[in-house]
Order: sequence, then C-alpha cells, then structure tokens
Amino acid sequence: WDREVKPIVAKYPAQERQHEVVFYGASNFRLWTELENDLSGYKVQNHGFGGSTDKLLVEYAPVLLYPYQPDIVFFQTGSNDYVALSGTNEEKVAACMEYKREMFAAFHEQLPNAKFVVMSGLLLPGRTEFTALTQRVNEELAELCTQTDYLYFVDASELTYDGQDYAAELFQGDGIHLNHKGQLLWRDGYIQPQLEQLIQEFELDHLRRTED
Repeated sequence: WDREVKPIVAKYPAQERQHEVVFYGASNFRLWTELENDLSGYKVQNHGFGGSTDKLLVEYAPVLLYPYQPDIVFFQTGSNDYVALSGTNEEKVAACMEYKREMFAAFHEQLPNAKFVVMSGLLLPGRTEFTALTQRVNEELAELCTQTDYLYFVDASELTYDGQDYAAELFQGDGIHLNHKGQLLWRDGYIQPQLEQLIQEFELDHLRRTED
C-alpha cells in the first residue's frame, strides 16, 4: 500500500495542512477524485486508499492521520474488513466490532480533540452476500457512537438500498464503488449535514474556506 500512501503524503504536506477535515478510509473515498472540488467550501483532505481495512488504517495512521492533527475525521470502512473472516455472521460482527473499538480508542488517544464521524458501511449491489452482515455491523457502530462522546454515526443505508432494491445507478459497473452521482448524493444527504453540524456545534469556523 506504500504506492498509494506516498502520493497522499506528497499531496498534503502535514506541516502546512494542520487542523482540517480528513477523509480516511477505503476505496469509496479514494475513488472520489472530485472530493475537494465537491466540498470546496471546506478545508478537506482525501486520505482514502484502496483496499484498506481497519488494520491498515491503524498501521498507516502514524503517517496519514496523526501528523495532520485533524479537527474532524470522516471514516469509511465496510466489507473489506470481513470478506476474509470465517465463522458465523455473529462471530464476524463480534470480531469486527472488537477491533473497531480498539481502533477508535487508539485514534482518540493520539487525537484527543478530534471529532470522528463514522460513515455506515455502504450496502453494495456488487456484494449483496454481505448486506445482512453490513447492516449488523452498522447497528453495532451506531450503538458504539451513541455511547462515545467523540464518535458520530451517519447512517447512509437508504442511499443505496431501500430494503428490497439496490440503487445500482449510483455505482460504477462493479457495483461496489459509487459513481459521481452517488458521491454527490452521499455528500448532500449525509456528509455535508454532519460536517456543518460539527462546525456549528464546536465553532470550527476555520474549517470553512473564505474568499480573499
């Protein structure tokens, strides 16, 4: 993964990009190539890298997260975390959540003043076999965020799945990665409202870009 991580570090010099909004997670962040333009009103950085799992997010945090001292971090993880796990769905959920609790606690220890926004795992038409498992993990994540003062859960489940049908038109051909239409809906309905709420709640006006 170094080949993906090094360009991120080069694009965002840590000493020059302190206390901003970092998007940290897997390929649905990485492939959002217009993220900075689509959120041009805010000081945002896209630190997503393809194929990442929670363990990789922890491994690369000393390079991609901690040096930036972000005020807000948006996390996007999902089926990459459990595609290789064995056992029942309940066992997979338990294993995933145990690691996520440790991960967020470790991040909080290093970034005690940051607010962490946990995006729900997307329900993917290209990975329908993981829908029920993703929903269970999302339920557990929501509960964890309710119990943790620095975690905020954003449930975007309805963006891509209404309980019967998947919104395949919001995805690229693989049914796993959002297309730009899907990214904009993700932004408008879920990401930007939470970002605005945190900025207002914690008076982080410096995260908004202002015209000279």
